[in-house]
Amino acid sequence: MALVGSGRCGSTLLQSILNTNPDFLIWGEHNGFLRDVAAAYYRAVNARFPAKSELSPETRIGMLRDSRRWAAWDALVNEAQFLDCFRSFIRAFFADPTGRAIHWGFKEIRYALDTRCRALSLMFDCFPRTRLIILAREPESTIFSILSRWVFGGIPDGNIDPEQLDQRILELANSWHAQYLKLHSLSDKYPANCLLVRYEDLDSPQTYEELSGFFKTSAFDYKSRLRRVNDASNKTSPTAALIRQRIEALQPEITAATLQVRTAFGYAAQHAPRRAFPVLLGRKMTFPF
Repeated sequence: MALVGSGRCGSTLLQSILNTNPDFLIWGEHNGFLRDVAAAYYRAVNARFPAKSELSPETRIGMLRDSRRWAAWDALVNEAQFLDCFRSFIRAFFADPTGRAIHWGFKEIRYALDTRCRALSLMFDCFPRTRLIILAREPESTIFSILSRWVFGGIPDGNIDPEQLDQRILELANSWHAQYLKLHSLSDKYPANCLLVRYEDLDSPQTYEELSGFFKTSAFDYKSRLRRVNDASNKTSPTAALIRQRIEALQPEITAATLQVRTAFGYAAQHAPRRAFPVLLGRKMTFPF
């Protein structure tokens, strides 16, 4: 299985909640290396490679050494075996080596960032029964968290060029939309294999009932994980105040850039500035609007 979404969407929290169930073994991020693996797989496929016929290795070697043949495209594996090589490669990185976990996989925020990324398509090709959890967080909150924690976290005094900040906000809005548009298209293509989950619902028992039903497994100890949550985002400094101010000022542009996807995920379009953004604070999950 794979747990995917944007940066600062709560994927690490949900990963830890899934791992409270012994049926699960969900590893962390791996810098998106399956993106390159998938590119290699789909780039390699050609009318002449891999081989179409099912022949023994001995027969293939004999054909390769036959000087009367044109052997330029000879290969050891056929199509099924070629796919199985990639399947074994992925399994070697993420499957439970003890064999105890029924559901194994990873969480990653670097997939579906653009149309060239086919990592998740490779997962479905290698493992047709793949289960995909798509975790979304409202775009304004995501943008605020990324900027205040990752981008400008080291500049607490608010000494940021407003034009640069506005540009980053709109870039993140477009990126959020593009990534979730691609993820949502996967959910349309594999509806029985995908579950859409919202960050804002991670404190709801119904979310975990849906997860248990989706995986046909027992319950998750989500309450203990939520009690330990501590959002390290910068929320009170001059930088945080400036970021919040510029997000509110750019609200019409953000709404326009994200409207299609936010509607699909059940996020209402925002037109007026709001007091705050949903965050995880201390030992309690709060969503102040």
